[in-house]
Amino acid sequence: MTVTAHTRVAPAKQTKGGGRRVKRGGHLLPSGLIWILPGFVISVGLIYYSIFYSGYLSFFEWGGGRQRMNPVGFDNYVQAFGDPVFWTAVRNTVIYFVVVFVVQVFGGVLFAAAMHSKVFFANIYKIIIIIPVVVAPATLAPAHIQVWQTDGTVNAILESLGLGFLAQSWIGQSTTSLFVIVVVGCWGSIGFGFILYYAGMSQVDPEIIEAARIDGAGNLRMLFSVVVPNLRPITISLAILNFITALKLFDSVWLITQGGPAHSSEFLGTLIYAETAGTSRNLGYAAALSVILLIVAVGTAVIIQLSGRERRRAVTKEVFDV
Repeated sequence: MTVTAHTRVAPAKQTKGGGRRVKRGGHLLPSGLIWILPGFVISVGLIYYSIFYSGYLSFFEWGGGRQRMNPVGFDNYVQAFGDPVFWTAVRNTVIYFVVVFVVQVFGGVLFAAAMHSKVFFANIYKIIIIIPVVVAPATLAPAHIQVWQTDGTVNAILESLGLGFLAQSWIGQSTTSLFVIVVVGCWGSIGFGFILYYAGMSQVDPEIIEAARIDGAGNLRMLFSVVVPNLRPITISLAILNFITALKLFDSVWLITQGGPAHSSEFLGTLIYAETAGTSRNLGYAAALSVILLIVAVGTAVIIQLSGRERRRAVTKEVFDV
């Protein structure tokens, strides 16, 4: 007589988040761990390891390779805050952020509002506005150099308009090189603002717009008093993204001016690269600059986000009080 043994399988337990965990060998195995493990390993192993290693390296003076790593404590940070080139890069970063952000917000709102109205060939205009967003800066840099150089397009236009006295070497002089970088940034950022504001305007409650029209609000009054306040989360997001972009700006600056002349268009990204690729390079100093950049970026993003939440809470409280 043959006896068949029946093995009882432990039922799967329901987790708090709705997933199921299977009991094997007396242990509960999370069913989703295997799927997030590769991304988790890459994130921790590459990104966070690099951050912590940069922090460690910032306390040394090191030229790279087999050269000796000399511990210097906080000297690299002291050198950074006492370096006039560093403060020039910080000033250029602030100027770039303020100008590009203002132009992106106003340009994005106006173009989005225009595209929501009845405009002939609207799809063609949308493509023209979005092209600078999708084209790589490395592809556009030679065109910008051709436009802004001494015998370029801008000076040719000024000559044809009888304004030849305004023609100058826009890229080759310290008084105008930062202006060129800012203009290039504005030109490339309006399209991204347009995309977000165009999508946001589609989500505005039509009843609010209809009520404003009944109250006699004109197009401009309705745009800036009704529509734009409803797009405040988008504006806050653009502020955070623009500031982080200004902090890590490198590609377009390096390809057009390389931070010159005389560091007039220097940014933190180009300064860090110059310290890692220059002949008298100091990787410890470059790491200290990278840590400072990271702290400023994260701190500013948190401050902007918290201030946006406080404004929303104040507006909500005011509405309920009324």
